[in-house]
Amino acid sequence: MRFVLTPELRRELKDPLGELIRGEIPEPYIRLKGELERAGHVVTVGDVVTENVLRLGIRPSIAIYDHRTKRHEYNPDIETGSVVMTVQNPAGTITKALLNAIRKGFGLAARGRRVYIKVYGEEDLAAIPAVLYAPEGTLVLYGQPDEGVVLIKVTPECKLKCGKLMSKMEVIHDGD
Repeated sequence: MRFVLTPELRRELKDPLGELIRGEIPEPYIRLKGELERAGHVVTVGDVVTENVLRLGIRPSIAIYDHRTKRHEYNPDIETGSVVMTVQNPAGTITKALLNAIRKGFGLAARGRRVYIKVYGEEDLAAIPAVLYAPEGTLVLYGQPDEGVVLIKVTPECKLKCGKLMSKMEVIHDGD
C-alpha cells in the first residue's frame, strides 16, 4: 500500500507545514539551536537539514534522508550504535515501508536510540507521517529549497492537519 500525492495536494503542499525560518544556511539553524537542544525529540527530513543539525552538535532522534541533495551524493556521519533502516519510497509517495520505519523509529527513540532512515527514492513527504507518529512536543524540520528550513512543533492541531493531508492522498493497494 502507498499513498500518492495528487496534483491538487501538490499545490497545497507548496505552503510550509510549520514555521518557515528564512535565511542563508546555516543562519536558520543557528537561530533554532536553543529550541532544538530543549526538545524532547528532533526529527530531520532531508540530507541538508540532517547535515546542518549535526553540525550544530545536535543529534536528531530520527534522521530521514535519501543520500542525495540537489542531485549530489550525500553521506551523513552516523553515530556508532545507531539503528539504520532502509526503505524504498518513490517520489511523490508515502509507502507502507516508510510509515512502518518511522513508527518503529519512534519506538526506538523512546528508548534512547538514534535512528537513521535511508530512503531509496525520495523522502520529501516524510515530514507528514513523522508528525503523525511523533509524541507531542517533538520538533520536525525539513528544508524549503532556496528559502530556509521549516520547523514543525508537534501539537494535536498539527497532527490533525497532517492526518487530513494523508486522507487527501490517493491510496494504491499493491496486493498487500
